[in-house]
Amino acid sequence: MKKILGLVLCLTPALPMQVYAGEDQTGKNSIHALPQNIQASALAPLRAGGYLAVDEKVGVSWLDANGNSQAVLAAPTELLDWRETVSVANNGKTTQQVVIASVRLPEQQPAIMVLDTSTKKIHELLRLPIPSFKIESLCLSRDPVNNLSLYLLDERGTAEQWLVLDAQGNPLVKKLRNLPIPPNSKSCSVDDQHESLFITEEAVGIWLFNASVEAAPGRRLVDAAKPFGKLSQSVELVAAIPGGLLVFEPKQKSLLFYRAQGDSYQLEKSQALAKLEEVKSLSVHYDSARQELMAVLFDEDAARHWQIKTPWVQTHEINKSPMPIVSVTADAQTEVMARFGDAADDPAIWVNKKSPRKSRVIGTNKQQGLFVYDLQGKQVQHFNTGKLNNVDVRYGIPVGKKNLDIAVATNRDDNSLAIYTIDPSSGKLAFSGSVKTDLEEIYGFCLYQSGSATYAIPNGKSGEFQQIKLTATLNDKNTVVWNGEVVRRFFVKSQPEGCVADDKNQRLFIGEEDVALWTLGAEPSAANTLELVLAAGELLVADVEGVGIYRGARNSYVVVSSQGNNTFVVMDALPPFKVRGRVRIDMDAANDIDGVSETDGLEVSSANFGSDFNEGMLVVQDGHKVMPEAPQNFKYVDWKKIRTALQLD
Repeated sequence: MKKILGLVLCLTPALPMQVYAGEDQTGKNSIHALPQNIQASALAPLRAGGYLAVDEKVGVSWLDANGNSQAVLAAPTELLDWRETVSVANNGKTTQQVVIASVRLPEQQPAIMVLDTSTKKIHELLRLPIPSFKIESLCLSRDPVNNLSLYLLDERGTAEQWLVLDAQGNPLVKKLRNLPIPPNSKSCSVDDQHESLFITEEAVGIWLFNASVEAAPGRRLVDAAKPFGKLSQSVELVAAIPGGLLVFEPKQKSLLFYRAQGDSYQLEKSQALAKLEEVKSLSVHYDSARQELMAVLFDEDAARHWQIKTPWVQTHEINKSPMPIVSVTADAQTEVMARFGDAADDPAIWVNKKSPRKSRVIGTNKQQGLFVYDLQGKQVQHFNTGKLNNVDVRYGIPVGKKNLDIAVATNRDDNSLAIYTIDPSSGKLAFSGSVKTDLEEIYGFCLYQSGSATYAIPNGKSGEFQQIKLTATLNDKNTVVWNGEVVRRFFVKSQPEGCVADDKNQRLFIGEEDVALWTLGAEPSAANTLELVLAAGELLVADVEGVGIYRGARNSYVVVSSQGNNTFVVMDALPPFKVRGRVRIDMDAANDIDGVSETDGLEVSSANFGSDFNEGMLVVQDGHKVMPEAPQNFKYVDWKKIRTALQLD
């Protein structure tokens, strides 16, 4: 049996951290030996007192402060991470539950267990599939809406992220994504509050990843080995702490405390632990009431746990926003694009006025062409007509003796407008022709109707907008010929994209990606003076991308994609353009629909499409599809959810 010796060190903030061997005082700088009857390869201090322990022989145990077993699951395990929750039963009694992640031995199978402190029982909740690699480390992650996922690290350079509990606490096993990480990664830890995933790379340093499943791959360095940083040539264990980071360096046998300062982490102090030989685990608990950290390290060679208490004031808070973000889930999603990469971009909604359930969602693929979907997300048509960027629709365009519905998209291949007619009864599209423009890099786009006139309003990356009057004639072969006349030009100072026209109020809303959402008159004769709707900043986080108008019976709203924080801002469509709220589209794990991130284009309609969308729908591009990982697609959201979440009229 392994012999465990624990050391407790209490310090004042003004004193350097030291270990005083042999001292057993209850005051400052005191050391307390942990009970010697503890057998564990990893030990974690719990909020309610006592410890959580895992061991390859004993299994998973809950121990009291004296090391006495309160509950045990005789399942040999290794590696440990946990999350604590507090629940209130019908009788008003508060109970503590601990969700435990570990690896079952000898099969090397990840497992989730639950400790109920009220019943003093530990039970296995679920197992994940056995991976094809040896699990080097694992760490749990809880997202802002309470989904719980598990990261599994392969030292060859990949991490798998698995959903284990949904937002309602239901057990689910779904692979969310693969995350490329550095080879020889040794440990990981997640700061749930800031959605930060920390991973140590042996002999290199500490990396910070975005822990959100919706985040694109990418990392930045927290600290590196000398001469590029403050670390020695070895770094292994990491633990996120409120407002900072705790790191163990085996070569220097020291514990490093990093404090978060804005987007960076600064080394604040170092604790030498010279007596440690082979540290295999690091666990941390933060007592917010006492503003005190409790760190536990396990020295395998000496069969010894060190438990260190030190004052720690949490100073790194999430930026206080003047407006909270509410969460909704998507109700449907389209089939994915043919290949990975930046492809899907902007949707439009064509309403079948005779049979709304047969309406269509029309989406651009800027690598391929135009795609058409039904209201269940099934692809019903596609056109390989070039690199199409943005698309919009309008109804009743006079062509000869007929009135046609049309969809128009910007074609980046030749800086033209690609025009498609829409059969008003079936919703079937047909390519009808193109109109050339003199824009150098055509980009965003919207349509505007005024009386019997229809205007195309494309923009270019230079900041130029053109208002082009579209007309159609029939030639000798009874074929539609499209013509365009530029009747107006106006500009923003930097790259634009999003654009929508409020036909009823003769107003345009345009997005300047890094700057703001603007408005101006939509008539060709209107002044070109821009009026600020909402500047990019805390509420609308650049890039300012897709924009649409929900035309309600009582009130109308502008919806704009706040790409920088994966949200959507909803505001009144009339001055003073009051902001009504912000919405995030999160995963619906039970229905296998992932959340939405990095949205480019969107469209919204107030049409009654039937029972699923009887108050209309919001359609958005999803820039990063997971669960499973796949090429981009579009998501549909019932407007009722948004109205309810934001308490709209």
